Amino acid sequence: MRLNRRMERYLVDLRSRQVDAAPLVPGRPPDVEIVEAGGCFLLGRFVRKPHLHIADFRDATGLECSANKIPMAGLVNPRLSAAAPLLLLTAGLLTAQALSRELARYPGIFNIIVSYDGESCAVRFHRLRAGQRWLAEDLDDYVDEGVLVVEAGQGAKGKGLAQLAAAV
Repeated sequence: MRLNRRMERYLVDLRSRQVDAAPLVPGRPPDVEIVEAGGCFLLGRFVRKPHLHIADFRDATGLECSANKIPMAGLVNPRLSAAAPLLLLTAGLLTAQALSRELARYPGIFNIIVSYDGESCAVRFHRLRAGQRWLAEDLDDYVDEGVLVVEAGQGAKGKGLAQLAAAV
């Protein structure tokens, strides 16, 4: 797992508050069904109702990161998240865990990316491909948001799920 300093601070704050994640998304787990389509790994909801075209992107990784973005605002009660924005980060970490379990079914290595800026959180994923990248090499280049990246998939080192569980 890789993360920038800003995300480290957010996680320390989250752990110090001992947030109970159970009531966050009652009965509404994130939709993390994944479909392989044309060499891309995409959320099922995107495949059923696409709003982007591969021609709009320079590579498959860019398409995946855009199509596979899951904003946490739709998963957490807006009044709760306004009062305690760290709940969005908690929802993001739980969604990343669900994605990690789902991606374990597929060959290769995937990046699951959690980004949080203190007011909003999103989770996205993409398959790692030679010559294609989505993130900056140095995660500390992202000064306005905390960024956490964990590897998943059959080719991953296998620590991702455990590392995410420890982060929550």
